[in-house]
Amino acid sequence: MISELRVTTVAVADLERSCSFYAETFAYRRLAEAAVAGREVELLWRMPAGLTGRAAVMGPEGAATGLLRLVEFDAPGEPYWGDYSRAHDYGHYALNIRVDEIHSAVARLRAAGGRTKSEPAHWTVTSDLSAWDSLSYDPDGNVLDVFQLEAAEGSALADYDGRPSELQTVAIHVSDARASADFYAALGYVELYDKLIEGMESFFRLPPGTGLRNINMYAPGSPLSGRVEIAQYVGFPGAPQRDRAVPPNLGILSVSPATADLAATAALVTRLGGEPASPPVELDLPPYGPALAQSFFGLDGEVLEFHQPL
Repeated sequence: MISELRVTTVAVADLERSCSFYAETFAYRRLAEAAVAGREVELLWRMPAGLTGRAAVMGPEGAATGLLRLVEFDAPGEPYWGDYSRAHDYGHYALNIRVDEIHSAVARLRAAGGRTKSEPAHWTVTSDLSAWDSLSYDPDGNVLDVFQLEAAEGSALADYDGRPSELQTVAIHVSDARASADFYAALGYVELYDKLIEGMESFFRLPPGTGLRNINMYAPGSPLSGRVEIAQYVGFPGAPQRDRAVPPNLGILSVSPATADLAATAALVTRLGGEPASPPVELDLPPYGPALAQSFFGLDGEVLEFHQPL
């Protein structure tokens, strides 16, 4: 069985600055810290030999999944999405966090050193779910989709304690949303919704007439966080970012689901068209502790770091 996205690894330029930003904006806590070094992590993360770093795992107090692993490397890197002039390219693109009141959350984000890409806008997700959605950047230019939901009673997302959430979803830009959804469905994920969003080109900064196919998927039996959000800019193709999404470059490097059987998962992923990005390695890296881990490229070059706790 494959879990939800337990942790997302993001390379940052200044660990202390980033930790302060997420603490001030979303009340995230440091849940674990570690040095990053050695042959095992070099293989797993496609790191240059000898590169080292520091990592801090962050999330809401008490959170055990949907966590954020920030890493500062000891060599400078460039934001691999650049200035987002090619935002239609493929790969992990945005961290999505739910808040109780969007306007105050965006104000906190700006005060903490972030900046806004698109002001809050309202759209209907499904018949029982609508959202106030915004796009912003953290201090390193990583895209944050901060949103406020209006969920009808009985909706799968109606239960909410009002605190800024752990990572609800990690968005992937893909070339073919249906093919990607089929890939994640074969890994055990289930569709929460599939929607074509039109008429919001100014919000997403898209060419006129471009639609956004959005498929949101979750792991059954898990909290409705750590979901996979598949996004295709219909009629606006791009290219994979996989060769740039490597340390010490800045941005979302990988997402990490847990698996009870890494060998079986590796066989499944490759059968579905995924490609090994590393051999299996044994290491002890927060937040999942001692584990057997292996990284794979998804269909559009996004990195999935599966880990089997030992």
